[in-house]
Amino acid sequence: AMDAGITVITHEASNQQNMHYDIEAFDNMAFGAGLMDRLAAEMGEEGEYAVFVGSLGSKTHNEWVDGGIAQQEEAYPNMVMVGDKNESFDDSQIAYEKAKEILKAYPNIKGFQGSASTDVAGIGQAIEEAGLQDSVAVVGTSLPSIAGDLLTTGAIDAIGFWDPAVAGAACTKIAEMHLAGEEVGEGTDLGIEGYNSLIVDGNVLYGDAAVYVDAETAGDYPF
Repeated sequence: AMDAGITVITHEASNQQNMHYDIEAFDNMAFGAGLMDRLAAEMGEEGEYAVFVGSLGSKTHNEWVDGGIAQQEEAYPNMVMVGDKNESFDDSQIAYEKAKEILKAYPNIKGFQGSASTDVAGIGQAIEEAGLQDSVAVVGTSLPSIAGDLLTTGAIDAIGFWDPAVAGAACTKIAEMHLAGEEVGEGTDLGIEGYNSLIVDGNVLYGDAAVYVDAETAGDYPF
């Protein structure tokens, strides 16, 4: 497409080579730190927690978790991660089974951070079945459509994500600017919420469009 003179804009593809620009909703480490801030608040900034990734080979999932761990180590010294990264294979049933194992192995655990959209659903189910929704916090990347019921019951405390429609609008705006010969550089304001001051790394652009919701605000995002 590029050889044919067609403008190519990508999303969720920071390692893509054949594009004019890639736009990411946020820096992954910062997003993971934001999840940790919410987990820490729910845990009272102390106690044991576990982390989940969909795959140990997933670049984004590991960056989210690494960002969370780094934030915990810097800002919440009274918290401690137990075990290693737990791999759920993007399967809520596997997350459920592993969460039950962790609850048994670490009876004093106070929190979980998930990465795959289905992690919090499986973890939350285990928490609810054990009657621990008031004493164990669950935070992670997901969508209201996946986590909704468990957010309502308190088995999941908060989730983070980004609005794909807004990201699509950002892609379109960047394409328009590129076609018009306008520079897309550090601090560029696309006039779209969350994309008002872009961070630039080569031709990869980062917004600040993370969305974090709880039971009260999840209904604002019907997807």
